[in-house]
Amino acid sequence: MLHSEHLFLMRLSEQMLKKMPIKPLITQLLALCLLFVTSLSQSAEISKLDEAEVVVASRANNVKAKALAEALASVFLKNSGTPAVLAHPLVKMQLKQPEVLLVQYSYTEVNGELFLTANFDHQRIINTLRQADLPVWGSQRPLTLFWLALDEGPEKVLLADSSVSHLRQELDLSSRNKGIPVLLPVMDLDDLMAVNVTDVRGMFVEPVAKASNRYQADYFAMADFDKQGSQINFTLALYDKTRTNGVLMPLLRQQGQAQDYQQAAKDVMEILANYFVSQYAIAATGEDNETEVTFIGLSKMTQTVALESYLRQLSAVKNLKVSQIKGDSISYQLELFGTVEDLQRLLNLDPRLSPIDSQGSVDAYYAPQDASAQELLYQWRG
Repeated sequence: MLHSEHLFLMRLSEQMLKKMPIKPLITQLLALCLLFVTSLSQSAEISKLDEAEVVVASRANNVKAKALAEALASVFLKNSGTPAVLAHPLVKMQLKQPEVLLVQYSYTEVNGELFLTANFDHQRIINTLRQADLPVWGSQRPLTLFWLALDEGPEKVLLADSSVSHLRQELDLSSRNKGIPVLLPVMDLDDLMAVNVTDVRGMFVEPVAKASNRYQADYFAMADFDKQGSQINFTLALYDKTRTNGVLMPLLRQQGQAQDYQQAAKDVMEILANYFVSQYAIAATGEDNETEVTFIGLSKMTQTVALESYLRQLSAVKNLKVSQIKGDSISYQLELFGTVEDLQRLLNLDPRLSPIDSQGSVDAYYAPQDASAQELLYQWRG
């Protein structure tokens, strides 16, 4: 019998493929395999940081020009995360001529709506952000499980992964365009027995935290969309799912109003994006920060190649070089855009890495004690 997480991933993948624009079968199968692999880990690797989708009214040239500028703005936001990026002169200059960075675009029609999908030159996007001293958000991002209570007819319900509602579609689109990986609960018998609508509406964290344990995610969020007349009042709370000791306190808790469910979905995704950007997007400090990191468990050349490829794509790493090879361990001297703490937050996201307390080793006991020179040591399981 399949494990519950595997059933969950199969249903999630099936729903996503139903909503995807029609592409060759082999492309869909590859996308499904990638989704299955990345979703088994706690963090998620965003693979389309150079792409954005925009709903358009027609294929007219003036509509296309406006949509391309909107798509490029979404790509800049996805790679930096902060709305302030769109106000920078260098970015504004690019938004006036989106064709300069455009690689390709296409149209697809889904459920009667016309979409323009645009791809841009990813390296030039990153170079523009670095030149402007703006934050850069890498491809490895935290995964959030999203518990959402809303009105469905006369009753309150929890939005399930299997939903095909417009709200679910809006969450999918906002998640893709903002680069925020989000999972919805399957709401099978296990979930229904563990969590009810009142738990989410009342922000009762304990039962929701317990029910979230079956899902592979870094964070879980609770949101209540309460329809009052012509407006939607919403409440959002975010929690660190990996926190297992002490009282579980929200990392953020925010309330707001929106004109409809779709706008409320956009608003809560923007709130989540702002928090994650503050934690994981890296801006150059202007200082020459360096550190040494040692990785153990590298017995094959393919593991070393995979590790170096991973390190080079991290938004905190400016440059790297090997400083020592000893047995199955490799030490790297890293030049950083941000701080050592920024680097550690990114490394702690990847499930292939496990931090090791080097202060408890025999070598550390006899070495001179210097807290500022604490060695960063990780086990690599790639």
